[in-house]
Amino acid sequence: MIRKALVLATMLAGILSEPQGPGYLPPTPSRPPIGGGGGNSGHPDEWAGDPANYEFSYEVQDAGAGLDFGHHESRKDNEASGTYHVLLPDGRTQIVDYVADGGGYRPMVRYEGTATYPAPGPPSSGGGSTSNEGYRY
Repeated sequence: MIRKALVLATMLAGILSEPQGPGYLPPTPSRPPIGGGGGNSGHPDEWAGDPANYEFSYEVQDAGAGLDFGHHESRKDNEASGTYHVLLPDGRTQIVDYVADGGGYRPMVRYEGTATYPAPGPPSSGGGSTSNEGYRY
């Protein structure tokens, strides 16, 4: 029994002392980051080496659930611009037009429609306070 344990311990020591390869190292960039310079900050604009150029949009409308929102954006090099909108619970639509570039994110917010609120309910019988149900979702 002691001999088996000694053989097993010797085998285990040999396995644990074998080199296990390079181990985990952070990825190295295949080409220099945008703008040159050394190192990789990990910013997504540095992944591909070229500025992103794209366009996307989506719309969601579900009258039964009271949903109406959407977004459209396009990007050319280092400037993205777009608009998104959402139907608010008060009946107005909030629309945000924006530009995002080296100067930051610059939104322009506007509203369409007229806000409407539910009529107050009848006074409750307890404590003299009025019922305020708010919005129903």
